[in-house]
Amino acid sequence: MLSLSSLPSTVVPSLSSSPGGCATGGPRARSSRQEVALFQTLQEALREIDLPETQDLPQGMSHSEMCICVLGSPLPYLSLLLEAGQRSPGDALLCLCPSWLSRSSSLLVHKAVTFDLGGRTFLSNFNPPRKVTYFLSSDPWAKEEMTRETDCPSGGSGALGQFWGNVLTTRVLLQKAKIHCPPTLALLLPPGQMRLEEGRTGGVEVVHLEMGAEEGMNSVRNKVDTFLESENMRGSERVVLRCSGGRFVGEATSPPVYLSRNSRDEVWAKVSYLLPQLLPGEAVLLEAYCSPLKPGPRVEDRTWEQYTDCRPQVPDLSFRLCAIVTRSPLDLPLLYKLVCRVGVSDDPLSHSHSLSQSLETTLLECGFTDPTMAKSLCRLALDTALSCLCVVMETESNMSAEQRGGAGAQTDMIGVDLLFTMDGSIIRPVILGLHPSLCLHSSFQERGMGMEGCDSGIEGWSRGTLLLTPLTRSQYYLMQGKTVLVVGAGGHSKKFIWKTAKQYKLKILLVDSDPAHFASQLVDHFLPLPDLPDHRRDDQHCSRICDWLLSSSLRPDGCVCFWDECVVLTSLVCDRLGLRGPPPEAIRIAKEKSRTHRHLLGLLKSTGTNLISVEQPSGQPDSLVEFGEDERRGRQQNGMVNMEGDSLRAMADFDRGDLFNEAMGKHDTTAPTSSSPSLSSSSSHSFGTFRPSAPLLSPSPSSYAVPCIHVESTLDLEKVCSLEESLAHFERIGGDLREETDYPGIGLGWGNAMILMEYVGGTEHDVDVVLFEGRLEGAFVSDNGPTRTPAFTETAAQMPSGLAQDKRAQLIRAAHHACLGCGLRDGVFNVELKMTEVGPRLIEINARMGGFYLCDWIRQLYGVDLLMAAFMVSCGVRPCLPSATALPARGHFAGVMVVVSRHLHALRTTASPERLRGLHQEGALWLNELAEEDELISGTLTSSASFV
Repeated sequence: MLSLSSLPSTVVPSLSSSPGGCATGGPRARSSRQEVALFQTLQEALREIDLPETQDLPQGMSHSEMCICVLGSPLPYLSLLLEAGQRSPGDALLCLCPSWLSRSSSLLVHKAVTFDLGGRTFLSNFNPPRKVTYFLSSDPWAKEEMTRETDCPSGGSGALGQFWGNVLTTRVLLQKAKIHCPPTLALLLPPGQMRLEEGRTGGVEVVHLEMGAEEGMNSVRNKVDTFLESENMRGSERVVLRCSGGRFVGEATSPPVYLSRNSRDEVWAKVSYLLPQLLPGEAVLLEAYCSPLKPGPRVEDRTWEQYTDCRPQVPDLSFRLCAIVTRSPLDLPLLYKLVCRVGVSDDPLSHSHSLSQSLETTLLECGFTDPTMAKSLCRLALDTALSCLCVVMETESNMSAEQRGGAGAQTDMIGVDLLFTMDGSIIRPVILGLHPSLCLHSSFQERGMGMEGCDSGIEGWSRGTLLLTPLTRSQYYLMQGKTVLVVGAGGHSKKFIWKTAKQYKLKILLVDSDPAHFASQLVDHFLPLPDLPDHRRDDQHCSRICDWLLSSSLRPDGCVCFWDECVVLTSLVCDRLGLRGPPPEAIRIAKEKSRTHRHLLGLLKSTGTNLISVEQPSGQPDSLVEFGEDERRGRQQNGMVNMEGDSLRAMADFDRGDLFNEAMGKHDTTAPTSSSPSLSSSSSHSFGTFRPSAPLLSPSPSSYAVPCIHVESTLDLEKVCSLEESLAHFERIGGDLREETDYPGIGLGWGNAMILMEYVGGTEHDVDVVLFEGRLEGAFVSDNGPTRTPAFTETAAQMPSGLAQDKRAQLIRAAHHACLGCGLRDGVFNVELKMTEVGPRLIEINARMGGFYLCDWIRQLYGVDLLMAAFMVSCGVRPCLPSATALPARGHFAGVMVVVSRHLHALRTTASPERLRGLHQEGALWLNELAEEDELISGTLTSSASFV
C-alpha cells in the first residue's frame, strides 16, 4: 500500500496557483491534511466492502480518452467510481484536493486515484495531464468553482450546490410545482439568492426583515405567534428551527433544533437570538415537525421471550425515504435507488443514526402487509421523487451559464429526502430536502455496490441509470468538433441524421448521387457523384472521394454509411484512408444474403472441429478452444457452437439444380475463401457447448421464401410452395425490378439476382448491436409482428421484447457471433433472426445501423443514440454503456406499420398525416414517417409507410 503521508515530494505534482489550482484550495498545509484524511477514508471504505487497498500504478497500465473525475470525499460517489472502473477501466478518477487539477479552457488532472477492474485502485500521476470529460465534486470541495470558464461537462457546480442547498429556495420552487413540503415560516434578510418576494407560496410564507427597528421585531414576533397557532401547525406538537442560505447551506452547517410548539417564549428566544446574526440572503426557518407514518395494526405472535414470560417493550418504528434520481441523456428523470432509513418513532430520524433497508421490508415491519398498499406507496414515493428532478431541470433551463457555474454545468443527480405523513385519512409524501451526498452515502451497500454483476438487494434499484449520463456526456464531449464522412444521404427516413449531427457539433462531409438532395444544404461539405449507384465502379468512386478530400484539405476522423446501397463503397474508403470500419470483404459477405449463409457454413465445414466458446467473467466471448486435427489459426477466433442446419437445402429439395441455377442467373455457389478475422457459426441455433453426434435437420419444408439477394425491401419477397411458383415469381419480379431506376433506394444497383431460402417458422426479431473491436458494447432486441403473406410485409413491432430474458440472451449471442463470423467487428449493425423451437435462426445481417423506427425507439426507451454510437465507432471512440444488455427500459413501444397498399383510405380520412402529427405532438402516440407525404398518399408500393 502506498500511503500519501509517505510519498516523496517529487511524486506530488507541484502545480501553479492558477484558477482551479492551489489558489482555490486554501493553504497547502490544510490541503495536505485533508488529502491524507480523505485517502484514509477511501482505504477504510474499500476494506469495509472487501476490496484491496490502493496501490501505486504499475507500469503498462493504459486508459482511454474518457476521464470521469470526482473531486472530494470518496464516500458519496463511490458507487459511481466502482461501476465506472468496471465498465471503462482506468477512466474513473478520484482527486482528493483541488491542487491535483488545473484549469484552462479545459479541466486537467495531474494526479488521481484511478479505479480499475475488480474494484482495484491505483494512485496515479499523469504527464501530460488528462483532460476531464465529466466532473463531479463533493465535500469538502463542493463549493469550489472548478468548471467555471471551462467547456467541461459537469454533473453540478459550486453555484448549483449553493442554489439547491438553500432549503428556502428549494421549498418555494417545489411548492410552486404543487409538491408538498413542511409548512414553513421564513424570516429572510433580502435580497436573497432568487430575490424571493414576500408572501405565501403553498405552505411556505416568506417575510422580509428590516433589522434595527423595535417595531419591526414586534411584527416578526406576531408572525411567529400566528404561525404557531395556524391551521398548518395543529397536527404538530413540535417545531423545527434552522437557518438557510449563504453560510448555512448543507446539513452540517445548519443542524435543525427541535422545540415544543407550546413553548412560545423558548421558540421566540431562539429565533430572536439568530436574527441579528443573519447576512443578506440568509433566513431563519420555522417549520412544522412532520410526524412520520405510524405503524399499522399488526397480528400479535408469540415470540421466544413471551414463552419465557419476558416481555420487552417493543418501540414503534418510523421511517423516511431516500430516493436517488438521475437525469437521463434525454433530460428525463430516472430512479437509481430507493431506500428507507428506519428508527424509533420517538426521535427524529437522521441519515447517520438509522438503519437502511428496502421500502418493501419496512412496510411489512410496520404492519402494511397489503401488497396493493405497498405498491401504491412505492409508486407515490417514486412519482414524487421524479417530479422533484423535473423541477430542478426546468429551473436550470432558465439559468444562464454564469448562474449554473459553467457552460457544461447542470444537475445530473439529486437525492430526495421524503417521508409519508397522515393528513386525516390520506397518506401524503412530504419533501424534507434535496441532499444528494447524504442520500448517496446512506444508500451505499456494504459489499459489492457498483460492481457489474451485483445484486443490490434494494427495492427500486435500477442498474445502469447512475452511470448512463456521465458516460454519454463524456463521449459526446470527446466527439465535439470531429469530422465524419458520410457516404450516401438516403431518403426521407434518414433526415434526422443531419439535424442530430449538427446538435452534436459534428462536421459532416456528405457524398451522394443527387446534386439537389435536401441534405446537401444541411452539411458542411458536399460532393455530388451522379453515377454513385453504379456499384461496378465502386473502386473508381473510392478514388474520386479520396481525391476530393485531398484537394479540399479535408481530413475526416471517421467514415460511416447509413444507406445500404453504399456500405461496400464506404468500407473501401475506410480501408483506403486507414479509418476504423469493417473490411470490404466482410461487408461483401454480409451484403449478399446467400453469401452470408454459405460463408458461415463454410467456416465450420473447413475446420472439421468441435468448438467450445469460453465466457470471460465480464460476460464477453473469449477466443475459441478447438478440439481436432487442424492446427490453431494465427488469428483471433470468436464464435459459438451451432447446429449445421443448411438454410440453402431448398435447392436440393426441388431436385432441379440445373434449372434453378439458370433461373438464378448462374450465380456462383462456391463458398468464398474467408478473409474474416473471426469465426462464427453457420446459422444461429444457440446450444452453448452441446453438440450432438449428427446434425439436427428439420423436416423438408413445404414452402420457401424467394427474395432478391441485395434488395432491402419486401417488394420482391414472396412465399412459394413449388419450383413452378418460384420461377413464375422470378419472371414477374425480374421484369419489374431490373435496375436502380426501376425503384431507387432498395438495392437494385447491385443487380436483381434472386435466392431461394427455406421458410423458417417461429417469431421474428431484430437485434441491433454495437460492436467495438469485436466487443459487444450494446444490444437491443425488438419483436416483429406476423408478416402479411405472401409478400412478408411488416405489420407491427414492439420493444422491449416480450421474450423471456434467457431467450433474449440467445438472440443477442447469435447476432453478436454471426457478425463476428462475417468479420464485422466495428460498427452498429442490424441483425434479423427468428426464434424457433430449437433456438435462433439467422435471416440476414444488415451491415449498417437499423433503419425505420428502431433508432428512435432505442433512444426514447434506453437513452442510447445508435446514430451517435455509429459516429463514435467510426472515429475510434468506444461507445461505452453502463451495461451491454441489461439497461432498463423506461417504457414500452408497440407500433403498427401503416402502408399505402393497405391503409390508403385511412391515410386520406381519419388517420391523415396531419392528424397523426398532431397526436404525436400531443404525446398520444409516436409517429415515424418513412416517406414524404405526397409519396405516402400517392404511392402504390408497400414500402411507402409510416410507423405509429
